[in-house]
Amino acid sequence: MSFPKCLIPFAFVVCQVAPANELNETLNALVASHRKLEGYQTTYEVKSSKGQTGTIEIGVDFESGWSYLMSEFKDEKGKLMQQGQQWTTADGKYLLQSGDEKIIFEGFGKLVKRFRKLVEIMDQDAGDGVPLRIKPDSYLDKTSINLGIGYTTGGTGLLGKSKELVSKTNDEVIIDLDELGQVTFEATTGVITSQVITSAEQTRSLKRTTWKKNPGEKAISSRFNIDMATTKRQDLSTSGMNQNFTRQVLQELIDNASRNKKVADSMRTYLLSIEDQFIDFLEQEPLNKAGFINNDFFFKFLDQAMAKTAERLEQDGKKIGAIDILTTPESRNAFIANLVRSFRQQAPPNKKQEYLAEVLNGKLEGSEGPALVARVLIEDFVESAYYRVRIGRAIDAYVQKLKGK
Repeated sequence: MSFPKCLIPFAFVVCQVAPANELNETLNALVASHRKLEGYQTTYEVKSSKGQTGTIEIGVDFESGWSYLMSEFKDEKGKLMQQGQQWTTADGKYLLQSGDEKIIFEGFGKLVKRFRKLVEIMDQDAGDGVPLRIKPDSYLDKTSINLGIGYTTGGTGLLGKSKELVSKTNDEVIIDLDELGQVTFEATTGVITSQVITSAEQTRSLKRTTWKKNPGEKAISSRFNIDMATTKRQDLSTSGMNQNFTRQVLQELIDNASRNKKVADSMRTYLLSIEDQFIDFLEQEPLNKAGFINNDFFFKFLDQAMAKTAERLEQDGKKIGAIDILTTPESRNAFIANLVRSFRQQAPPNKKQEYLAEVLNGKLEGSEGPALVARVLIEDFVESAYYRVRIGRAIDAYVQKLKGK
């Protein structure tokens, strides 16, 4: 959903920029504060100098899984432009209503279990007890408003975009997010209280107007009034949420690297150590949208490769068939690893972006320093895993073809 850019007066008290280590310490403190929350209800007001207005309501109870995000936006004459709501329920459903259209996405609970496993795989501080939690999110970007419900192990997703610490007190922290403007966080909860963003000489603002800490499950679920019987159902895999969650988990790893030298220095080694686990996770994703080598070509290639391999083995006095070569873990993995290297070297640059987009449904962020290095390493890691999965599936199809003869 979008909201028109507008021009309104807004001022912050600008203080001396704090050193980077103080920014990192502050961000970590905000994350820690947010993790202590059991839930909350809050309302934000969005304003435009042209008279356009918006209201965003958010509620969440972390333990039960109930959450909502309701929004409506009006033009300068007070006419409703956009209205919608999103919900997650305790029994693992995700509901979306935009105008008169309502959809229940099935499989949300199952997806959460999968991504809890992904969090465990990607968490370098495994065992710290950090929960995977519902995260209703709302903030202004350069041209519109981000509204959505996802999952996180940290606090607000905006923290990863932090550039400079403007000021902090016991009550609030103001951070410069570069192109996303300045954001004020409540120090004791890590929750956004206001944001102002200037783009193309226009300014928009978001401000928290109501707040209730830890309201409990009943306070959240009692707001639910969607008629389930008249709502169409759809599989969650069609929503893109799978890929969004994957991107969020990987983005958090990049953000951690930008704030923690230990995480940054060990990134390459760490990714190598979890490669097989990540591939097992990725095997459960469809990964069939981006163009890849078709089976007809690949099968002819394998026919030639297996014939040459069998010939070399026979010269060594070994008689091993293609099926054994491609199903025995040691020889199969070595063969796939060689193909991955070869295919990645020969593929045009745009292919990498296609494959990353299919896995992530968007782009990872990190443009300088440790964040840039971590992003490049993780993108290479994801691309390699993508090739391994797709090539592995093609080999499985080839083996089935041989068995069918």
